[in-house]
Amino acid sequence: MRNVGLNETLDLLVVGAGPAALVALHEAKARGLRAVAMDKGPVCSALMKHPTYMRWFSTTDKLELAGFPLLVNEKNPTREEYLRYCRAFVDYFALEVLTYREVTAVIPLDGLFRVEALDMFGRTYAWRALNVVLATGFYDSPRPLGVPGEDLPKVSHRYTEAHGYAGHDVLVVGAGSSAAEVALELYRAGARVTVAMRGERFQTKYWVEPDIENRIREGSIVCHRNVEVTAIEADAVLLKDDHGREVSVPNDFVLAMTGYEPDTTILERAGAEVDPGTKKPTLTENFETTVPGLYVAGTLCAGCDSNVVFVENSREHGPRIVAHIAGRKLSSGHAEE
Repeated sequence: MRNVGLNETLDLLVVGAGPAALVALHEAKARGLRAVAMDKGPVCSALMKHPTYMRWFSTTDKLELAGFPLLVNEKNPTREEYLRYCRAFVDYFALEVLTYREVTAVIPLDGLFRVEALDMFGRTYAWRALNVVLATGFYDSPRPLGVPGEDLPKVSHRYTEAHGYAGHDVLVVGAGSSAAEVALELYRAGARVTVAMRGERFQTKYWVEPDIENRIREGSIVCHRNVEVTAIEADAVLLKDDHGREVSVPNDFVLAMTGYEPDTTILERAGAEVDPGTKKPTLTENFETTVPGLYVAGTLCAGCDSNVVFVENSREHGPRIVAHIAGRKLSSGHAEE
């Protein structure tokens, strides 16, 4: 595989190749900056972790990148359609994206950065860049339950499709949109569904809540509210309510829809300030961290608050970051070289 930019000093290296990263890369190229992005998987690898048959809630106009038209059959694109769109975006603008390169470190060095990455064979390479944007999202770090049995093969923190669960007892853990939608899809595919949640009600889209609550009310889906999962066994899951009472639920599979935690390791090792509680990096209005030249774009900006930043509002991060980089370059006189 190619290692574009390896022997250069890049104006910008973008870590990640999701929508926010691609917009930053496009903007940098449009401004004449030498820029490369790299991702540990393919283009938009994080989107591949969404359910296979997912359809976006956002309409096409909210998901278009840099004015590039998103042409699909309905107003809300499917996962497959949006992945195809992102590939077309990269190809049309001839953006340089290095795939299957896992960045392991971003090291500040006297006015530039050394970016170290592994290829799929474990070989180490290092790039030099004047500026770095981290746009790595948070889908790589599911929030663990922290209970015995979580490592059993019946447990998953990701959901792809319902077919494999049909005819089985499935426990969905969580009360967010993902948990509600997964529970409904499993039920309609023929699974026997139980939901376990810490609170009293779902925190989901306004049109999903009546559907899930009606299925619970009619007995199609079982729901245990105000409970914690205490252990997962081969044929059951143990739950404890807020009065200390335990119940054993017969079970074949567990889908822990408990959200994700951002991985801020690279940021912190580079010296950037990150709130230890919220995992939010300290950023300027231009999305620059406390390390000059090191920026953050996309959902990583929000830390653990994953319901704040989406594709439709993170599309603006890249242009602001690149405008700041270009302005700094101009004021330093590099643009005249």
